[in-house]
Parts: sequence; C-alpha cells; structure tokens
Amino acid sequence: MRHTQGIYEDSVKLRAMIIFILRKLPGKLNRVALCKNLYYSEMHHFQKHGKSISGADYMHIEASPVPRHFNEIIAAMVAKGEVRVVPHVAPEVIEGRQIMVLRGMVFESDAPLLNVLGRDELRAVRMVSSTLQNEMNLETRYFPQYYQHYVQTGLYEVIPNVTFPKRPHLQFKAWSRKIYRLMWQ
Repeated sequence: MRHTQGIYEDSVKLRAMIIFILRKLPGKLNRVALCKNLYYSEMHHFQKHGKSISGADYMHIEASPVPRHFNEIIAAMVAKGEVRVVPHVAPEVIEGRQIMVLRGMVFESDAPLLNVLGRDELRAVRMVSSTLQNEMNLETRYFPQYYQHYVQTGLYEVIPNVTFPKRPHLQFKAWSRKIYRLMWQ
C-alpha cells in the first residue's frame, strides 16, 4: 500500500491529465482509449516542446501504450473517489430480440481539475482528446508517426521519446496551381 501511495503522489501531472481527459469525454473511454489519449498527448507535447508532460515512461502492451504504474495510479484514484469504473451496457438485437450486452468498463470522473498543468500542456491534451474523441481508428490518420513509433517498439519494452523531423506542407493558390506557401510542421 505504501508503494502505491508513493506512486500516486509522484504522478500528479499524469493524474491531472487523466481527470482532464475523463471530464472532457465522460463515459466514453475504456482503458485502451484512455491510455492512447495519454500517450498521444505526451508525444504531441514532446514534439512541440522537447519534454513530455508527466515524465512517465510508456510501455508497449498488446492493445495500447500504457504509462508505467497505470494500474496502481487508477486503483488509488478509484479508492480516493477521483475516478469511477462504470460498466458500459448497450442494446443489441439478436434473432429479432433486443437484449442488453456488456461492452466493457469505462472510466468517469467528476473530480475537480488539478491546477498543475501549464497552458501548453493543457493545449496538447485538449487537442488530442478533441481529435480522437474515442475514435481510435483515427489515430493512424492524425498521429501516424506516433503510432508507427509505438508499433515498432518491442512488446513490453519502454517506448522511447524521439523527435521526428518536420515535414513540409505545400499550400497552393486555387486559381493558378502555383505553390505560394511552404510550411514546416
């Protein structure tokens, strides 16, 4: 218990990210979707500012990148009432009869936001959670480099933070088809 309490207290920014994302997308995120939101937020911030938000290491697990000690942090947050785990039940029609099917467990949070994230950190978390909004199939469209980097890491290995080279984006004038702006992003 002392070990879990120490992890809980040392991961203030990660807890703040979890609460922010769960309040932004209530009742939509299971463990996989929450961990992917956290990972892409961290990587997006790392690309822009050269450091991750929480400083947590992410491990390559089968379904998603997971912050180290994620289970201990969530267990402590549930024990303290900051996060609730709720069954996600949805109707399904089988042989002409409608039944309720358990689709899994989702996280919810009504806890007050922790004021430990800076403006740029909140902007990164908000951008990723607004882009994905529980549509994890969009991760390869909007974050292809982060996804590819995660997938190429070996199973159960720590995913290292790397800076990707910026790529050019060309903008054309509609009437002349000539390049008038070259932006690096």
